Amino acid sequence: MCNIHLIGGDDRELYLAENLKEKGYNVSLWGFDLKGFNKFDVGAIGESIQPNDKIVFPMSGTSEHGVVKSQYSKEPIVVEESFFIQLPQKTLICIGWARKWFLSLAEKYNCKVIEIAEDDELAILNSIPSGEGAIQMAMDNSEITIHGSKAIVIGFGRCGTTLARMLQGLGAKVTIVTRNPVNLARAFEMGFYGIHPQKAKQHYSKAELIFNTAPSMVLDKKALESLKNVEVIIDIASAPGGVDFAYAKKIGIKALLAPGLPGIIAPKTAGKILSEVLPKFLKEER
Repeated sequence: MCNIHLIGGDDRELYLAENLKEKGYNVSLWGFDLKGFNKFDVGAIGESIQPNDKIVFPMSGTSEHGVVKSQYSKEPIVVEESFFIQLPQKTLICIGWARKWFLSLAEKYNCKVIEIAEDDELAILNSIPSGEGAIQMAMDNSEITIHGSKAIVIGFGRCGTTLARMLQGLGAKVTIVTRNPVNLARAFEMGFYGIHPQKAKQHYSKAELIFNTAPSMVLDKKALESLKNVEVIIDIASAPGGVDFAYAKKIGIKALLAPGLPGIIAPKTAGKILSEVLPKFLKEER
């Protein structure tokens, strides 16, 4: 089994490490000094990583400035060019999603990057804790039951489909908003009311709960102004989400951005899911 270096993250990565060790992998945790593991140190990592070792970053990737989410690191973890310089040629790096500068540096130093967030198997499995977490947030931030509520799910991909089915199972009256005609057909087949965004205004005005899964601006000022009965908007799309949060706050609408729910709501399950899917990427040829 190869050596795996997990850099940054939260409880999900701790559970991921446990599960990978049970599968026979040698796992090193970097940026977990508050938990008694290695602190993030570029020099130390460079000395530790050998040819054929694999590097795994969190699903959230990095910020535009290279900051890696690190719940248990005393100091911020910042990935810069100095990190790539000391990696062996053809080092495999797995990351949820990578920014352009990250990919450029990896290419410059002949490292292979695999963005795993869009993998169908992983995305569908992660949609389970994401859906449950979104519903939990809606319950915590509204004064109505899910049962009988008029709920809208924007986007009907892997996460939106799971979330809509969960809401339906709890007795919500669910409307799907999507541009994709195939997804509209699937929504109809599953017993939902499907509508194109251009025709959604009248449905927005009646909505009590809105869940957004689309990673682009869908609830702009005009759309927000049409909301008359909404209790809360839960946006689980990747940051910055698809809601004009500043305007929502200005007009008194509660809107919450909640990316990365699997690791927050159910880190043990999220870690197990990742440990089941990650090995197929680690087998990539160098």
